[in-house]
Amino acid sequence: MTRIVLTFVLVITSVPSLLAQSAQAPPPAPAYPIVRVGMLSYLQYDAELKNRDGFNTFDLTRAYLNINAQLSKNVRFRFTPDVRRTTDGSLAGSLTVRVKYAFVQLDNVKTARSWVRLGAHQTPWLDFEEGIDRYRVQGTMFSEREGLIPGSSDFGVGYFTPLGTYVEIQAGVYNGEGYTQAETNKYKSAQGRLTVRPFAGRGAANGIRLSGFYNAGWYAANRPRRLGIVMGTFEHPHVVATLQRVIATENPNALAPRDIDRRGSSGFVEIRQGMNGWAAIARVDRFDPDRVLAGNSQRRVIGGIAYWLVWPSSRVGLVLTNEQVHYDAATGRPRENRLLVQTHIEF
Repeated sequence: MTRIVLTFVLVITSVPSLLAQSAQAPPPAPAYPIVRVGMLSYLQYDAELKNRDGFNTFDLTRAYLNINAQLSKNVRFRFTPDVRRTTDGSLAGSLTVRVKYAFVQLDNVKTARSWVRLGAHQTPWLDFEEGIDRYRVQGTMFSEREGLIPGSSDFGVGYFTPLGTYVEIQAGVYNGEGYTQAETNKYKSAQGRLTVRPFAGRGAANGIRLSGFYNAGWYAANRPRRLGIVMGTFEHPHVVATLQRVIATENPNALAPRDIDRRGSSGFVEIRQGMNGWAAIARVDRFDPDRVLAGNSQRRVIGGIAYWLVWPSSRVGLVLTNEQVHYDAATGRPRENRLLVQTHIEF
């Protein structure tokens, strides 16, 4: 009986020590590289309801194959080819492949989410806006659609860091031509975004953010490429809203006698059941491509519904919208009206 009692006591006293040793054992190191492959595609049916003799078509507007690799604890790489339809040159009408993202990322292990990227990567504004407005499938964001930013990717070096819970900064130096064009001269584009969350952690007000973006670039000597954007956003499980103002000064044409001042504004709202389920969307863009000329402005109105299925690492969206574009009489351009049925498939 004494031996049984002593054995039981020994076992009981040994368990905490064994558990402590097990808890202190470090987890096994990941087997690098870790490679993940995903896909994003936008399919659509476009029916022109005004002009163009009732033209309608099924089409693939964009497709991406995302290859993400983690090479070590703080080194990552991404390669993303972009499939799109060519509209010019001898391949007009064909679906072609080109590289949109190809960059190495160095993570700062001391500051969570902070990184440096080198290569063809997201510039500070469009990727940020698309993270709020999830309807890139319907069409490009306002500043890209009006040609003020030449795509969401460019070749250069960029830096991102959060400053506590209230502020985040992203900045970089890029070619300025976008990922679809080669650099033409020595002039570069310096871009930066500052975002402030003034009511962080305060209930619904936590979803309010104020953002500013500026691009200081040049097409060539004495030919500026300047763009400033201010935007207020509100994000909630059932409502997302954005309101932005855009001011640009550009001289893209070497033969142009003057700089061109452009102005615009855009508002977007989504009312939804949640990330999953039904949603209603509306967007209004107003743009004046040259303030000196009278009667050359345009207004774009988009409205529709969507249904989303969202999982931890994938999502599917079905989007139905009506898009109208109204031009001032001086432009001589007829009004546009189209019905768009689109799918967003991502994993």
